[in-house]
Amino acid sequence: MSKFFSVFRRNWFAIEAVPLYAVVGVAVVGAGWYTTRLATRPDIIWTKGNPTPWNSVQQNENIKLMSGNHQFEKSSVSLLLSMVDLTEVTELYIPPPIDDVPDNEEDHPISGISVPIVGAQQLPYIIYGTGTFANQYNEDSFLNSDAPLRAVRLALRYGIRAFDTAPYYGSSEIILGAILRSLSGTYPRTSYKLITKAGRYPGPNGGTFDYNPKTIRNSVLRSLSRLGTDHLDVTYMHDVEYVATRVPEGSTTGDHLKALEQPDRWGLAKGDEGKIWGDGDAQVLEAIRELFKMKNEGKIGNVGITGYPLPTLLRIAILVLHQPPYQPLDVVLSYSHHTLQNDIFEAYVSHFIERGKVGQLIAASPFSMGLLTANHPSWHPASPALLEAKSQALAFCKDWEGGLPDVALGYHLRQKEGVMHDIPRVIGMSNVAEVHAAMKAWDRIRTNVDVEARTAREQGIVNLFKDAGFYGYSWQSPPCHDTYVLALQTWGPSK
Repeated sequence: MSKFFSVFRRNWFAIEAVPLYAVVGVAVVGAGWYTTRLATRPDIIWTKGNPTPWNSVQQNENIKLMSGNHQFEKSSVSLLLSMVDLTEVTELYIPPPIDDVPDNEEDHPISGISVPIVGAQQLPYIIYGTGTFANQYNEDSFLNSDAPLRAVRLALRYGIRAFDTAPYYGSSEIILGAILRSLSGTYPRTSYKLITKAGRYPGPNGGTFDYNPKTIRNSVLRSLSRLGTDHLDVTYMHDVEYVATRVPEGSTTGDHLKALEQPDRWGLAKGDEGKIWGDGDAQVLEAIRELFKMKNEGKIGNVGITGYPLPTLLRIAILVLHQPPYQPLDVVLSYSHHTLQNDIFEAYVSHFIERGKVGQLIAASPFSMGLLTANHPSWHPASPALLEAKSQALAFCKDWEGGLPDVALGYHLRQKEGVMHDIPRVIGMSNVAEVHAAMKAWDRIRTNVDVEARTAREQGIVNLFKDAGFYGYSWQSPPCHDTYVLALQTWGPSK
C-alpha cells in the first residue's frame, strides 16, 4: 500500500490518472446529491422493492410502511434532517390502499348537514384540526390504522374543506399529506385549503422554538413537500408568546380583559403601536417578514400568528402593522378563549379588526385543550383547583347526552350574530365517530334543537366556573419566565 502511494505522489499529474479522478469525482458528486435528497425529502420511501424512491411509490406496491413511532413494521430506521434541527427524526408514512379502506354507511355524511363558507378568507365554518394525527393525542396503533384516512374522507364529504396542521404536531403534516394524496382522485388540491405553522418544532420540555428567517423558510418548504402541494393557504408563526418580549414582565395569570382596561401595562397604549419592546419582538418581526416574502413568491396565501394570551396576540398584530413592510396580518388564531370556561375572545375581536386591521380571525379548541373532557391530557396547564371545577361540570352534565364535551362543543359552534358570526372554528377530530359527533352538534345548534335546555345547561356550567373563581381565567403562557429566557438564549434573534 505504501508503495502505491509513493508511486501516486510521483505521478499524480500524469494523463493516465485522469480516469481515476473522474471516477472519484462522480462518486463524490453522487454521494452529495443522494445525501441532499435524504435531507430534504421527508416523504421518501426506501425499500428493497423500491430502490429509486423519489416519490415513485404507488399505494398498491408491496412495500413496508413506516409507523408513527419512526419504525418500519419489521425494522428500525432513523432519518435525520438538517432543515430545522439535526436531531429531528422524519417519519415515513403511507396510508392503506384506498380500495382496501372500508366505505360503509358510517363513512358517509348524515343527509341534510353541511358546513357553510364564511369570512374574508372564505373558509369553512368548521376547520379540521389535525393535531390528533400525532402522539400528543393518539397512540401509534391509531396513527397506523385506516382511521385518519376515513376521518379526513368523511370530513371532506361533509364539506369541511380546510385542514389545520403544524410541524410541532409530530407526524400530522406527513400523515395528512399522504391521506390527501390518496384522495386526490376525488378531492384535488383546488377543493380544500391547507393551513400550517412554523417556528415551533417537536422536542423536550415543550419543543424547540426557532424563529430565524432561514429556518422559517426551510420549514415552509418542508411543509410544502410533506403536504404534497406548491402553496399553503395560510401559514402562521406558531405560539408567538414564547418568543415575543414579555409585556408585562410579571405573571399574567388571571383575567385578560384587564389588558383592555389597562393598556399601558400590557403594551397596548396609544402611541406604542410600533414599539419594539425587546429582542423577542424583533425576532418575531423578522420571522413574519420572511413569511410575507414567501407570500409574494406565491408559496403562501396568507400570513398569520397563533397563540394563547390574547393581549400578546393583539400587541403583535398591531406591531406588525406599524413595522416594515407595514402590512396587516391576514389571519390570527386564538385558542381556548371561546369556551364555557373562558369566553373573552369576543371582547377582543373589534380591537384586532380596528387596531390591527387583521383580515380574518379564527377560534380554536372548544374543549380548551382537553380540559372540558373527562380525560384531560397529563400536560394540561390547569391547576388542581381548576380541574376540580371541571369535575363538578362533568357531574353536572352526567345526564346530558354526550356529557360535558357535547355541551362545550355546541357552545363553541353556536354561530352568534355580530362579530363572532363569520369566525371559523377549528375542531380536532380523530375518527369518523368524532366527525359525525361534531356535525351532529353543529346541526343541533344550527336548527335550535333543545335550545332552551342547552342554554340552561351552558349557563349552569358557567356558574360553576364563576363560583370557583375560574370563569374568564387564563393561565400563564409561556408557563414560566425560565422557559421564555431559554427560548431567547437558545433560539434568539439572528445576528
